[in-house]
Amino acid sequence: MTVSLKQSRTFSFRDGTLKDEAERLVVWWYGPIFKNNRLRSVPKIHIFLRTIDHENNLGGVMRRETVLTHLGLLRIGSVWEKGVSSSRIAYEERKFSVSFSPGGWRIVTLDDLRQSGRSLYTTFHDSNYLPQKNQHKTYLIEFDLPDGKHLLIPCTEFFIRVYGRSSEIKRVLATYSWEEVKKRLYRPLDAPVSPGTWPVKFTYHVHRHDAILLAHMLYDPYAKRAAKYIYSQFETSSTPDEMLLKATPWFQGSGEISVSGVPIDGGNTFLGLQILGCTQPDGATIHREREKSTTVPATDGDDAPTQFPYHQLQDIPDVIDLTDDEEPDHGSSWLDLPEDEFVILGKPRAVLDKRYTRKNVPDTRGVPVPGDETIFSTGEPHGSGKGVGQASIHAPITLESQGFLRDMWNALLYLQSAYPATIRGVSWFTFEDGFSTSPDPRLISLEPFEIDEEVKTTVANWVYVDTQTKVPRGVLVIRVHVLDQTLYLMEIQRRPPKPRAGGSEEASKPPSYKGLVFTLSHQGSFEQWLRQVLSNVRHVEGVVQKLVRHCPGFADTFKHPKSKKEQIPCEASVLNAFSKVSIGRSDLA
Repeated sequence: MTVSLKQSRTFSFRDGTLKDEAERLVVWWYGPIFKNNRLRSVPKIHIFLRTIDHENNLGGVMRRETVLTHLGLLRIGSVWEKGVSSSRIAYEERKFSVSFSPGGWRIVTLDDLRQSGRSLYTTFHDSNYLPQKNQHKTYLIEFDLPDGKHLLIPCTEFFIRVYGRSSEIKRVLATYSWEEVKKRLYRPLDAPVSPGTWPVKFTYHVHRHDAILLAHMLYDPYAKRAAKYIYSQFETSSTPDEMLLKATPWFQGSGEISVSGVPIDGGNTFLGLQILGCTQPDGATIHREREKSTTVPATDGDDAPTQFPYHQLQDIPDVIDLTDDEEPDHGSSWLDLPEDEFVILGKPRAVLDKRYTRKNVPDTRGVPVPGDETIFSTGEPHGSGKGVGQASIHAPITLESQGFLRDMWNALLYLQSAYPATIRGVSWFTFEDGFSTSPDPRLISLEPFEIDEEVKTTVANWVYVDTQTKVPRGVLVIRVHVLDQTLYLMEIQRRPPKPRAGGSEEASKPPSYKGLVFTLSHQGSFEQWLRQVLSNVRHVEGVVQKLVRHCPGFADTFKHPKSKKEQIPCEASVLNAFSKVSIGRSDLA
């Protein structure tokens, strides 16, 4: 049996699972979880690998042990040779609409599938994905799909990818009782909870993007039950040395989930082997605060600058030696390791960071100093002198883009949900519809030049988003009521990049355009001014800065910066537009 591979991010690490293997291996399946008798703060898990030669022919199955926290790196389908992975199986990628509420899914076993006459055969490699043996026992979540078909996902994969972004969350939930979970993940709030908000303060051991799961575990009984159920399975299991994990959705409602995997059962079921992304749950605005630990006692009260918790390694070594047999030393270096990105599908949840006002206190944190550890562990610090540092593994998030103009609209809706007291209204405009709050914005089409108008060919062609089909460009016009002002934003539709031979995008992308933000001295002049702008913008080929001096009020242009701190695409662009009329993020809070 032969499979196709694709290149992936090169990653090197040598935990006990792979460092002594001479053969080329591919991670094939996750098995039972069991207690770790040496590194007690991290459960272990059986994983199944297959040999794969350099012609990509699959061979026999072998069983190995690793720790639960390493699964974010040992993804199903990843190919490993001598501790290095730079390729993975090219599974089919699909996105599904599902219900995460009870009734939209169920927990099943492989035996359940076989007994109901459903086949694990897949045309992907012309064989059953798993052999007809009991050694691959596991639980799976089966989602019902709108077309009557089904989506299957191994519970372990669902737990690893959907229960927060950091491996620390999974480690703690699978290792400790609920009271211990709260001690290790949460810190007391500094103020009472305001109505309509979910404030959450958590330890520096977890990642900032864990805030949504942590808030739901704190305020949503449904999420709390799902989280507590993880450890309770260890307590009640009749075979604690080989426990089959059940992980259920921790939030309710409809949404989307993106996976890669293989079709089975004649195409009636899709077996999702890797979760690529998922919808975030709706709910109250989350106010996020991450504890900033200090290695020395604070002496200046609440305004004292905080220290880094440990010596942080800034440069990830080429080969990372992760151990599953030793716990990290107290006070050791820590290494932040990214695993595969996780795509947020649809509208992101509104999450606001607590901001600190320092009263003229100098920042004395300094630069993190690297330590001399060469071995790292994802366990809980215990003892010292072993030369073992601490590894923090997390999945960075990436935001799903729905096209530039739609991203601008969605960013404004997101900010309105985050700051409803100050952003009181967001609406789009066309001359046919007037102002509308419909979730799907419409564009105003630019008017093509008449044949007898004397304009340059480049100017005449600029009006079209597609010069072959003569489809005119669109313009998105948005009105925003923010604080005591009424703002208008205007964005021009971009042409898509032209494909070149081979199917990739050409090296030089189409020109980008600045956005236009304006206010009016008299709101009654809006349509007249807008018609003037829509006509003149054609002559200047979208260079809107040439139009601002004619505005009957105030007008300025703004760029579209990107920020790593964005909660949604184009959030930084909208805030940049607001800044042109002297509105900053601090004014919105």
